[in-house]
Amino acid sequence: MENEIRYYLNQIKQAMTEPCTECALPGAPVPEPFKPQYLVTATRLPTGAIELAVNNQNIADKIDYILEAYDDNMQLKTNASIRMENILIV
Repeated sequence: MENEIRYYLNQIKQAMTEPCTECALPGAPVPEPFKPQYLVTATRLPTGAIELAVNNQNIADKIDYILEAYDDNMQLKTNASIRMENILIV
């Protein structure tokens, strides 16, 4: 089973590139792709502290980075003691 955060990031990435044709009412125009304004990440550091990071630019690039840099359990590939705990996209 795919990690919930990884699943959500992939769903958001898809919504950013493809409009939801099923979301439109019959006869209404197709809505535009999702354009998030902020990406907030909560990452547990080796000390146990939670680091919050807020991004408001290049969100698609940041999502790509997270998906590449973190493994299937959302642990940083280069340091398994760093783990993505939660995200918020608005």
